[in-house]
Amino acid sequence: MSEPAANRIAAATGISRGWLWAAYFALWAVFGLLLALAELQHYLRRGAPHPWEPFLWELSSALTSSLLLIGIFGWHERLLAATRSTTLRLGGHLLGLAAYVLLHAAGMYGVRALVYAGTGVDYQPGSVVQVLAYEGAKDAVYYTLFVMLCQALLVFLREQQRRSEWHRLNAELTQARLARLAQQIQPHFLFNTLNLVSSVMYEDVSRADRILSELADLLRRTLEAGQTTTHSVAAELALAEPFLSIMRQRFEDRLNVSIEASDAARHCEVPSLLLIAPLENAVKHGVACNAAPTHLRVSATAERGMLELVVADSAGRLEGGERPGGIGLANTRARLAALYGEAAGVTLAREGGATVLRIWLPARAAA
Repeated sequence: MSEPAANRIAAATGISRGWLWAAYFALWAVFGLLLALAELQHYLRRGAPHPWEPFLWELSSALTSSLLLIGIFGWHERLLAATRSTTLRLGGHLLGLAAYVLLHAAGMYGVRALVYAGTGVDYQPGSVVQVLAYEGAKDAVYYTLFVMLCQALLVFLREQQRRSEWHRLNAELTQARLARLAQQIQPHFLFNTLNLVSSVMYEDVSRADRILSELADLLRRTLEAGQTTTHSVAAELALAEPFLSIMRQRFEDRLNVSIEASDAARHCEVPSLLLIAPLENAVKHGVACNAAPTHLRVSATAERGMLELVVADSAGRLEGGERPGGIGLANTRARLAALYGEAAGVTLAREGGATVLRIWLPARAAA
């Protein structure tokens, strides 16, 4: 496990690099202890005088193998990158096996020689040929298992990398879609608002001046909101207030507005500019089409992990369950689907004589 590989594994598993290395060597220590306990039983049956010897033998082997496995991983990954030929890869691993046998024997017998020299116990492992012949057969099995383990780890890392890349691309696509949808909202919304100003400026100059002042505030807030994907319900209502004020000045006694939002709802997250299109539609298809006074109600509640937003007008008209024309409802559905999937939704229906738009989405705290 090379250092870059350790970084990749840490990123894929969510474990810090320090804990990853600690867990790696701890597993090898446990493996060595289990082998040592098994060997201890045979050792005691033979009546050997030093019970610590099996622990020295197996732990020295485990320690050396734990270090060499790091190199095997790097060698296996390098062979995969260097060639697609199975023959060349097999040849590379035969060289790797030879190196593993030599280094494993040198490492563990070197550790043992130092310990035996320190304790004064005689140690006769045999000639170099005997040692390599004895260890070589076991090491061939271990090397094969190590290569298989390395391949499994590489497959895991590649799959995690593929998933991470997929999530990154999906997030970028979602942001692009949301940006496109927001771009649809802003020109459409601003165009309609300017038309409203134009419709009153020849009737009452002072009123037109007040509307233009509020429009400037509205434009500033709209541009600020357009820089973020989401913000709080409180920020969304603050954005809607100048728009509704302009509408009240245009329609005077024909429009009455009420806004109700619980404290919990005001701190929840919503897509920026979410309410502008529904409010525009309520004015266009409700107030503007109705000579009688119209009550427009906006509410926000948060209960049981869900946030519900309601835009209801006492007039309005529906054709087949939809308001005629406009991009507002389709845009709202698309934005909610992009951000929350099936956890969010929107309905438009007649309820008790009013046209009611309901939006629901997960109640998340706004950043």
